[in-house]
Amino acid sequence: MRHYLGLNEYLFRQQGKEVGVYYDPSECLNGHALLMGMSGTGKSFQSKRLLESAARDGIQVDVFDVHDELAGVSGSVAAKYSQATQYGTNPLVLDTDPHTGGVNRQADFIVGLIKQVTTQFGSKQEAALRNLIIDCYASRWIFPDNPRSWVKQELTEAQRRQMISDRKWQDLRNYYPTLTDLLEFAERKVLVMLFGGDNKAMNALEVVCKQNRQLQNLCYKLAKAPALAEEKAKLEAQIESSEKRLIDAFSEAVINKPSREPQDLIRYDSKDVLVSVVQRLQILAASGIFNSNAAPFHGASVRVHEIKSLSDDQQVLFVKLKLRQIFEDVKKLGPTATGTELRHVVFIDEGSRFFSDESDDIINAIAREARKFGLGLWCAAQEPTAFPQSFITNCGAKLVLGIDASFWKGAQQKLRISEDGLRFIKAKEVMAIKLHREGMADPPFVNVAVPNPGSDVGRKAMARAA
Repeated sequence: MRHYLGLNEYLFRQQGKEVGVYYDPSECLNGHALLMGMSGTGKSFQSKRLLESAARDGIQVDVFDVHDELAGVSGSVAAKYSQATQYGTNPLVLDTDPHTGGVNRQADFIVGLIKQVTTQFGSKQEAALRNLIIDCYASRWIFPDNPRSWVKQELTEAQRRQMISDRKWQDLRNYYPTLTDLLEFAERKVLVMLFGGDNKAMNALEVVCKQNRQLQNLCYKLAKAPALAEEKAKLEAQIESSEKRLIDAFSEAVINKPSREPQDLIRYDSKDVLVSVVQRLQILAASGIFNSNAAPFHGASVRVHEIKSLSDDQQVLFVKLKLRQIFEDVKKLGPTATGTELRHVVFIDEGSRFFSDESDDIINAIAREARKFGLGLWCAAQEPTAFPQSFITNCGAKLVLGIDASFWKGAQQKLRISEDGLRFIKAKEVMAIKLHREGMADPPFVNVAVPNPGSDVGRKAMARAA
């Protein structure tokens, strides 16, 4: 990939020379890039130009678009994530690498994400959620100490509902559980702790509750459709039979004491703790995006994930889950031949909101480790001070399109850019760039005149681009 940025503004202004400036990730220390510019400085325009260059070079691209304005890149397909579309990602799909993946690693990752976006999520809730996740996997015969059990298939929500309707419980063991499965598993554990009993008793209770709901709906329809009276009588007979089985199941559970309740108290602490975890899972499930309904990208090499409709917390969870999946997929391809070759780009709009100071955060891990696997992280934001220093120091390219003067002091400290370098930046006309290459301890920022029909140097930059 060789991306034309514009003309060297200093050489043009001082010597009249038209010297092009290019961004080639393979010539930089790594493929990470940072674009900074306040609203109105052309950040979206420059972002699209970069993405176009990556697309033309055949690089795989995933764009996380928080403003729904980055669609339209050549060959791209956009998908909107919302409760209406129901496209999403399943957080319970495992990395099957026995060294880096598995049940425990995924449980820790999910708990860490939820803790990051949830206030008042204490150690008891963390432990309860972690045990719920592990136990939910075990219900699908997926075990922490058996890597062979980690390999399962994915299924859509429609397929899941159909299999449950057909009571194909054995077949479900061939698939990863979903967030809905985890929520239902947790709700059942709450009922067990409230009422006692075992799985057989809980199954019987669920059947009775479901049939009573059906009877209630049937009674509403009966006033307008008297012919349903016979169906009502049949359902009442089924409920009577189900209630008898329910009584027998609970009686058997009482006789066969001790039940699992003491063990559940150890794993989940208390009913109150478990209920608080269930409530958090209910909020996540209600968003409609944490499921196995993959967005219809149809094999496109440029995938635009439009996440404007999601809340801030949902955006953070979704992006980091997808980043983990992307990073694991890239690692399976092995290191690139040169260690600097770029074969996959992740572009995060308003990227600073997704960062964390935690060293094991997936974004920080990508910044440190992804270079040799050909994964580049490109982030756009309005000001640099929101990014952790660990990311800024790991960026092979930095592009400053114009930042408010109130941030200049912080930018000088974080980016090592001079005040003159900031002063010469003109929104949509001149930007400052810094490219870290081999053999350069601390390369200077260079001012670049960008293609723009509104100025003489901008028109010359446009002509060179053509």
